[in-house]
Amino acid sequence: MRRFGKLKLAAVVLLILSIAAVVAVKMEIEPNMESVSKIKAEALVGRTISKALVSQFEKDTSQDELFTIINGEDGSIEMVQANSAAINIFMSQLSVKLQESFQKMEEAKTEVSLGALMGSKFLSQTGPYVNLSIVPMSVSSMDFKTEFESQGINQTKYKIYIVLECRVKVLAPFISRTFTTENTVLIAEAVILGKVPNSFVQVPKEDILDVTDE
Repeated sequence: MRRFGKLKLAAVVLLILSIAAVVAVKMEIEPNMESVSKIKAEALVGRTISKALVSQFEKDTSQDELFTIINGEDGSIEMVQANSAAINIFMSQLSVKLQESFQKMEEAKTEVSLGALMGSKFLSQTGPYVNLSIVPMSVSSMDFKTEFESQGINQTKYKIYIVLECRVKVLAPFISRTFTTENTVLIAEAVILGKVPNSFVQVPKEDILDVTDE
């Protein structure tokens, strides 16, 4: 009888330790899982945006339509500005293309090593692996920005970017989350020879996809 009591106590202790271990692992993995999931989701959405933009420029839009250059009587450039009407049409058409692409896409599956999720550099390239499923859902917002970038003496680049936010669902053993991804994409640029404009909008270079022809 006493032996049975000891076994019962040992089983309870083992159960408590097992639950504590699972909770500890979950608390360690879940934040890393969310970070990795968002990175994977942003990469997938970025590739989808890039394909949609290439299709848009091949079939519907020329980059030259997206900005207006006004010259003075002496031929010098007096003003460069975004063609808001053309850009709004462009964004509307792109939004439709992206939504169609999202609807046709199956779940994108990828694997992440458990070591990476545990924050171990030593085990980051080895198994076991955790499966992630990424499902782009919708375009939640789209806007545009412009930038003047000095290229040297009397030479400036005028650039137009679009900024897209998309909703993406990620399914994994430890989480099921809906993220909002943000992608900034360079869609048009013009080289201006002459006086450098005074207006600047800074866009972080590491966040930019480039679909212009260079």
